[in-house]
Amino acid sequence: MVLKRLFLIIIISFSSSAFISNAQGIQWQTGSFESILNKAKAQKKLIYVDIYTTWCTPCKQMDAEVFTNANVGKIFNENFINFKIDGEKGEGKDLVEYFELDSYPTSMFIDGEWNVIQKLEGFRPVDRLLEAAEKMKERGKISGSDDELEQAYLKGKRDASFLLEYIKVRQLQKMDNGAILDEYLGKISPEQLKSETTLKLITENASQLRGRAFDYLMSRKNEPIIERKIKGIISQNLTKAGNQKNEKLLTEVLTTNGRLSKTFTEANEWNTEAKMNYFMLTNQSDKFFTTADFFMETYVLKKDLSTFKNLPELREVYVQKLRKASKFVVEHFTEREKLEKGVLWVKKSIEIEEKSTNNEIYSRLLFTLGNKIEAIRIMDKALLLAKQEKADKGYLDILTNELMKMKR
Repeated sequence: MVLKRLFLIIIISFSSSAFISNAQGIQWQTGSFESILNKAKAQKKLIYVDIYTTWCTPCKQMDAEVFTNANVGKIFNENFINFKIDGEKGEGKDLVEYFELDSYPTSMFIDGEWNVIQKLEGFRPVDRLLEAAEKMKERGKISGSDDELEQAYLKGKRDASFLLEYIKVRQLQKMDNGAILDEYLGKISPEQLKSETTLKLITENASQLRGRAFDYLMSRKNEPIIERKIKGIISQNLTKAGNQKNEKLLTEVLTTNGRLSKTFTEANEWNTEAKMNYFMLTNQSDKFFTTADFFMETYVLKKDLSTFKNLPELREVYVQKLRKASKFVVEHFTEREKLEKGVLWVKKSIEIEEKSTNNEIYSRLLFTLGNKIEAIRIMDKALLLAKQEKADKGYLDILTNELMKMKR
C-alpha cells in the first residue's frame, strides 16, 4: 500500500495551489494531490474530494445545485480542503484506480494519510451533504484511521486524550460508547467533569444503567433535558432486555425507573407497562395477559376521555398502548374470556380516536369470537378509513384480503 502511494505521488505533477472560485459555494483548490495531502495534515482538516466525469448528469447537477449553495460553501470552505478532479483524466484516473471507484459522482472525506473516512456515492442534495459535513468537520482533527484507533485501544492505550478521540470516531459510526465513556470519565479531573463539553459528551454517548456516566446523569435528574436523556437510556435497555430475553436486565430497568420517578404511582404505571411490553417481546403469553389486564384496568380504561381532547400526542400514545395489546391478544389467544378483554381494550382505543388500524383489530377479534356479520361491517369501515387516511397500497391490500376471507 505504501509503495502504491509513493508511485501515485511520483506521477502526480507538481504545481502551486490556487482556488477555483464557485461564486458563494465551494472553493476548489488546485495543485498536486500531494500538496493537498500536506495541506490537510498541516491544517488538521479532512480533504473533501469530488471525482466526476464530463458526461455524468448527476455530476453536473451537483455542480449547478449543490456546490454553488452558500451554506455548503460556508461549511466546506471553513472546515475542509476541497479538491475536485475528473476521474477520466490525468491523476484523476490514478486516484480512481487507487481508491477502487466504480461510479460517478463519488465524493470522499479523506485524511492526510490517505485514509477514507467516508465515501458518498451518487447525487447528494444540499441537506444530505451538509448533514455529512457536520459529522465530518471534527474528524480531521483526529489522527489515524478508524482501524488504527481501534487497534491502539485493543492494545491497551487508555490516556484521556486518546479515549476522547476514540469516542468521537465511534460516535460518528453510531457505535455504543457506554463502557469507553466510563473509562474516559475516570481519567479526567473533577473540573473537567463539570464542564459543558463533558456534559454534552455524556448526553450523546451514555447508554448503560450504571457507571460514572449514569451516576452523573442521575445526580442532575431534576433537570428536564437530563431527565429525558435518562428516560431514553432506560427505554433503550428495556428493548435490549426484550431482544436478549434478559430478565436480569429487565429487573435493573424497573429498579432504575423507580429511582427516577417522582411518585410510586408514576413508577408503578411505567414499570407495569414495561413488564407487559417485555412479555410481548419475549412471547410469554400468560404473563403478558395477567400484566396487561392489570395495567389496562388500573391505568388506562379509567382514563377520562376529556383528558385527550386537546392533546393529540397523548391521545396517540394511549391509542397505541391499547391497540398493541389488543393485537397481541388476537394473534396469540383463542379463549373467549381473553378475546373479550381484547375487544374491551380496542373499543376504548376507538373511543379515544377512531382509526383504520384499531378498527382492523376490532374486526379480527369479532371474527375470531364468531360474530362474522359485525366483523365484516367493521372491516369495511377500516378499509374506508384507510383510504381516507391515504394509507399505502400494501396496507390497503392487507385489509382487502382480510375482508375477502371473512366474506367466504
